[in-house]
Amino acid sequence: MFSKYIVPALAASNLLGVVSAANHRHLHKRNYIATEVEIVTDIVTVTVTEGDLPTPAPAPSAQPAVAEAQSYKGEATKAAPSPEPVISMPTQAAVQAPAPVVSKVSSAVASDYPVAPSSGKGGKRGLAYNDPKLVSNICSNSNKFSWAYNWGSQSDGLDAAVTFIPTLWGPQPVHSQGWAENAKKAIAAGADTLMSFNECDNGGQCNMDAGSAAAAHKSFMQPFVGKAKILAPSITSSQDKGAGIDWLNAFKQACGADCPMDGCNAHWYGPGGEAGAEEFLTHLRNVNTACGKNNVWVTEFAATSGDTDKFVSHALNQLDTNATYNFVEKYSYFYLATGSLMQSTNALSTFGNIYATQ
Repeated sequence: MFSKYIVPALAASNLLGVVSAANHRHLHKRNYIATEVEIVTDIVTVTVTEGDLPTPAPAPSAQPAVAEAQSYKGEATKAAPSPEPVISMPTQAAVQAPAPVVSKVSSAVASDYPVAPSSGKGGKRGLAYNDPKLVSNICSNSNKFSWAYNWGSQSDGLDAAVTFIPTLWGPQPVHSQGWAENAKKAIAAGADTLMSFNECDNGGQCNMDAGSAAAAHKSFMQPFVGKAKILAPSITSSQDKGAGIDWLNAFKQACGADCPMDGCNAHWYGPGGEAGAEEFLTHLRNVNTACGKNNVWVTEFAATSGDTDKFVSHALNQLDTNATYNFVEKYSYFYLATGSLMQSTNALSTFGNIYATQ
């Protein structure tokens, strides 16, 4: 099963500042050692374990994701299993009860964009993961997440109380063998959406022309029409001719009126800060238009420069509360791993904390 890696050239961008999609991609899953996830909020919560007070880690500065080498899972000998994560239970005397989480609700304002019905349980926010233990840990401390995915069709033991959404990474046998069975199992377990190929417009990913992708998409997805919603292959945010939204338009034309497609799947990488978040949101509106005003899932997005904390906070606020973005059905930041949402294997980064609490 294939997963994500990040190469050191993450900051490279095109003329519009959008990072080339080839610079953040994955091949195979990497296993991470998972222990306890600590979410640091403005309300100080002290966990007492065996009578000792842990020393709080200094707040990390926002940094772009750390490069990871691509690694193989399945073809090579598997590493020893990671130890089970330990979640320390606080004593009554040492812990101040946290305030209840209050979800922001968007005001009812007129919008040219359709209102997306909720997919699965909970809200829009999800987790892109390699290690299912990290998902379990973060979900045991936060109720902000409703779904998760790992670029594959099997959850790899995900046991968190979130819905697993399967992906057919590509039509090649290494990905497609077992797809039908795995998709049926996911639907039986609560998945109401299936994700098609990963970035056919990226030479380092699925890498298919729109016509070939449309034919393969129909072959694999047609059996699930009426059983689950089906997303078009994910696209990069590249502005190059024939890539990104250009590729999506070509795919729709090649797939035709009977195309099994209920929504689109967008990826975006670019500058941070509130200005970068606004650029990201503008791109999503453009994807929604190209998608025929159908719902959009944003299954990868990240700031690769500038202030990541401000980027994440502003983007989440708009996606969750602004009715203009009701067409965004689900979203997941890239991704639940050390160097991104995690500062270490047992602590969130500053923007990871925002993602888990805001």
